[in-house]
Amino acid sequence: MVTRRSWGVVAVVTAIFAAAVSYFLAAPRSSEPPPSAPSQGSDWISAAADIAVDGFDRLADAWELALPADHGVHSEARTELWQVSAHLADDDGQPVGVQFMLFRIGLAGPDAPPPTSSWEARELYRGHVVLVEAADAAIVAQERFGRGMAGLAGYDANRGELRLDSWSLDFPAQENSGQWTLNTGPGDIRVELELTPEKAPLRVDSDALPFRGYAFSRLRAEGTVGTQEDQRSVSGTVWFEHLWGELPIPGGTPVASDRLQVQLDDGSELSVVRSRRLDGAGTPTVEALLIDADGSVAAFDDDAAQLELTRRWQGAEAAWPVDWELRLGDLQLAITPVMDAQEHAFMVRVWSGLVQAEGQHGDRPVSGLGTLQLTGYGN
Repeated sequence: MVTRRSWGVVAVVTAIFAAAVSYFLAAPRSSEPPPSAPSQGSDWISAAADIAVDGFDRLADAWELALPADHGVHSEARTELWQVSAHLADDDGQPVGVQFMLFRIGLAGPDAPPPTSSWEARELYRGHVVLVEAADAAIVAQERFGRGMAGLAGYDANRGELRLDSWSLDFPAQENSGQWTLNTGPGDIRVELELTPEKAPLRVDSDALPFRGYAFSRLRAEGTVGTQEDQRSVSGTVWFEHLWGELPIPGGTPVASDRLQVQLDDGSELSVVRSRRLDGAGTPTVEALLIDADGSVAAFDDDAAQLELTRRWQGAEAAWPVDWELRLGDLQLAITPVMDAQEHAFMVRVWSGLVQAEGQHGDRPVSGLGTLQLTGYGN
């Protein structure tokens, strides 16, 4: 079934946003951590999430999106996620991708006694940055952990700055004006992007859900990216999401989700989620949103969205489905990675990378760039 209306198609919206969290907190199929993951493996994040259960109430009341305040930390929520997916090109037209993700776990609820020391941990952060440069077939990825501390990890409301060490995302002081800035500071990954929203935010529109959130499906991006040895100018578009509340935790669900976000050159965007059981039982489901250039949204359920996985790439521990053929109404796309080797040995091994889209939207040829995130494959 296809539903065309404003943001508020609850079943599809829930799947789209929950998939972002299930990717970031993907639970491995085995209790053994990946060889290159921290020695604590998934136990570190699971234990922290268990601690965070007490002292936080389920978010069940009606709410209205209030920006710029809602860009910041929501201390009443036990978990929170910010995600930036940048689809860029350099001066030679070569694709460049940037991913920035930050996850917060609250350790003390809003009614907890004041801390007795500035060193007392009240929240924990996990983040990663990925830079993909197709021209050089190069990819650099980093993962970081930290506890909330002013100036080091967390959100500074006075400056409108979200930070983890040298990584920062700055928001404007006004709701509808000013630029955002993503900056990874000095280091192996150097990203400085100025972001300008080109469409109104889309918010989670259901009082029954245990989380809140919103997305900007298109921001214009200009800036530079590179490494310590080389910098290049880039421009393109960005997809941004921010969620908070009772979000999934590792091991909390037997379902894994593959997620695709694409921004097309006709001004439209799409988000597709393919959900399946980790044990292989049942039939995978597909849910999707197609956002037109004017901001209107069409939601596609499993009956209307047609998806075929056409090729797998063998990584270190899994065969990842990296080529997709997709049909949503009058939109037909072939999805292929800019390079196959975009597997990451984060705390949980994932394939998350920059992909190209080519096809037809009605009678018009379209193309674009996107981000494909795959979890739950292999042992």
